[in-house]
Formats: sequence, structure tokens, C-alpha cells
Amino acid sequence: MQQEILNKVRDIILDVIEIEPEKIVPEASLRDDLLADSLASVEIVMALEDEFNIELDEELSRSLSTVGELVAAIEAMRRPATTPEAAV
Repeated sequence: MQQEILNKVRDIILDVIEIEPEKIVPEASLRDDLLADSLASVEIVMALEDEFNIELDEELSRSLSTVGELVAAIEAMRRPATTPEAAV
């Protein structure tokens, strides 16, 4: 599932930023490596929210600095919550 999310994140970044696809790796910094300015970062977050049907609050989205952190946050938000009732 993580690779699937990474592929979708990569596609979204490529739609927003003109950059070589091979530069979009989990450890790549959105700002330093991919040269995403603040407007591009907002566009990426909005597209991710639409694609994955999630909502990244402003504080969280500002704290995510690498592609891998984006993927991990999306994966965590899509994971079903476990409840005590579900374990029974």
C-alpha cells in the first residue's frame, strides 16, 4: 500500500512542479530538493486531500517536509481506526 501511495504522491507532485520523476524519492525534501515554493506546497496538499479523501490540518501539513513524511501521514490517516469493539 505504501508504494501505491508513493506513486500517487509522485504523480501529484509532477502535476504541480516541473521536475524529473527520479528526484521524487521518499527522502527528498519538498522545499530543498524538489524546489516547491509555498504556493506549490499548498497545491500539493490540496491535491493530496482530494485524491485520498483526507484532511491535513495546516499545522500538520507545514510539518511534513519530505515525500516520505507525506506518504506516512497519508497512510496513517487511511488506516482504519481500531476500536475495542472491533477486537472482540
